[in-house]
Amino acid sequence: MEDSLRLHAHRPGTLVAMTDYLHERTGGLIGSLSQLVRETTVDAIDSGTEKITKRMLDEIELDHAVQKTRPDRPRAKYARRPKAT
Repeated sequence: MEDSLRLHAHRPGTLVAMTDYLHERTGGLIGSLSQLVRETTVDAIDSGTEKITKRMLDEIELDHAVQKTRPDRPRAKYARRPKAT
């Protein structure tokens, strides 16, 4: 998954180093992981940082699948704001 990211400032191995965090955050659901990485990538491009950080991952609200299987899991630290058009 990480090899397919097209972010100019992203360092290879960043996501691999966060394996435990990502698994805990997504409940091990591959679809939820994919959505989390995809949304964070879009935010990285929109913000101009061109890299994924743990803080950015924390800001993404997880999909319904994770929230349904893990109701005890707190929601994103920051609610995702709609993009300005």
